[in-house]
Amino acid sequence: MSIVPRLFELYRQRGFTVVSGLNPTHWRGLNSAPFTWLMRDGRSYTNGLGIALQEVFFLESLFSHYHPRRLFVIGNSFGWSAVTLALLNPAAEIVAIDAGFDEYASDGLDLTNAIARAAGLKLTAVKGVSPQDVAGTLARSFDQPVDFAFIDGYHSNEQIVLDFRAIRPHASPDAVYLFHDAHEFDLYEGLARIEAESGLELRRLLATPSGMAVAYPAALAATLAPTLDVFAPDAAALAMISRAAWRHAHPTRAKYTRSALKRLNTIRGWIGKPPLPLP
Repeated sequence: MSIVPRLFELYRQRGFTVVSGLNPTHWRGLNSAPFTWLMRDGRSYTNGLGIALQEVFFLESLFSHYHPRRLFVIGNSFGWSAVTLALLNPAAEIVAIDAGFDEYASDGLDLTNAIARAAGLKLTAVKGVSPQDVAGTLARSFDQPVDFAFIDGYHSNEQIVLDFRAIRPHASPDAVYLFHDAHEFDLYEGLARIEAESGLELRRLLATPSGMAVAYPAALAATLAPTLDVFAPDAAALAMISRAAWRHAHPTRAKYTRSALKRLNTIRGWIGKPPLPLP
């Protein structure tokens, strides 16, 4: 059974209207439409917004066959991701940190802890800045290494490397690292550095609205495959979709380009050459 109804209800009980999973094309191309908005008294309380409904579905699928025991979150905001992780891993311990720099961030920490207490979740949210506060927080919170980390703090290539390096010495060898907004903020240079220095495998989860990415040890490849194969589409398939997107964005140019290529391919066929792909 999905955790989504209970997740929504936990925030509604605190007076929030929750909206998540909207289609951007129905809202004038608003990129943030799919993500989770928490609103009360005519205001949005989530500066960075929460993970999208489709990303909650990704986590439901992931944790249906992969069961970490100690989870760590960088970037708590109003706790939407942390509460999601706690609901999906009720036997695990979860700790989330937030720097408190955003408006309402301190309220978000209090809200997260209040929800966790009321729902009986093994979740604690604390104020802390990555990377400098990571080691101390982990030492105080866990008596064994972390085996899952969700990195959703400041979105820059430099910062995600710092976040990863801060967690890695306190993580188990088979720990999994999930990065939010990797495609949205073009974090691939930082991810490439993490992949090169860690030896972990990396997959881009482009079937999530933010374009998440995951790094994991090869030993867990078979365990994670049922979910990753769904949310990390094949490169050839993505190339076809990219061409369809180009045609959608440039309909007139696509029409005349296709017409010209069809004529060219006819000529190529006469001389024994293979056809060129149509846009």
